[in-house]
Amino acid sequence: MAFILSKILWMFAAPGNFLVLALLASVFLALSRRAGWQAAGHRLCFDIAFLLFFIAIFPAGQWMLVPLENRFPPAKPDHVDGIIVIGGDENAMLTEARGQPSVRASADFYLVFATLARAWPQARLVYAGGASQLVPLSKLTNAEVAKEALTAYDVPIDRVTFETKSRTTHENAVDAAMIVHPKPSEKWLLVTSAHHMPRAIASFRKEGWNVYAAPADYYTDGKLTYDLHFDFASHLGEMTMAAHEYFGLIGYWLMGYTDALWPKP
Repeated sequence: MAFILSKILWMFAAPGNFLVLALLASVFLALSRRAGWQAAGHRLCFDIAFLLFFIAIFPAGQWMLVPLENRFPPAKPDHVDGIIVIGGDENAMLTEARGQPSVRASADFYLVFATLARAWPQARLVYAGGASQLVPLSKLTNAEVAKEALTAYDVPIDRVTFETKSRTTHENAVDAAMIVHPKPSEKWLLVTSAHHMPRAIASFRKEGWNVYAAPADYYTDGKLTYDLHFDFASHLGEMTMAAHEYFGLIGYWLMGYTDALWPKP
């Protein structure tokens, strides 16, 4: 139920969708016969236009992403018992249609995962991730796409344990733990997007994993930039990624999926 509710809420809370709905509301208010509502509609339309211009010019998305990406720098433990990568951007529908693995941002995950697998040849390897859509669009699973991609990265598939049912980060941690049974004394490297690492680390810690960060897929250089340029699509995309994580951190904490709203490194 939480999975379905989160998808529905995010449909309206995503910055781009929210702005479209707010703009539509301003139009209906402006067309009202009541002078007060008309004035409110005109003001709301002006506010939205100003906000759109602000997003187009200022790198607000990067400002939001920097704290997320800097929270957990790459860890260097003295030994590694296992490495787990979270399924991310596998596209089973395009993989089935085009006949080659479509992984998009997950390509960065696999590169880090493959590098770590070679660096720690005795470590257990785990992939965690199922379909993240409300209604699966392909007969293939994300794990099957991942197998094809990891093979291309020369990861020995016989070393990898695949968890294929989880749909969320919380389920990644829970379902993988049921298969792997991690011990508190074991040290696991967790591979996922740098901006997703705070929520992922907190979720896995809650389920008893002793995890260390192995971030991938960076979008910033770690510094607050004031480079102003007109690029609405890019800025909105970065803002959407960051907002998704901040909403996720709050939601997971409220639901008890994590023990900390802003987990410690």
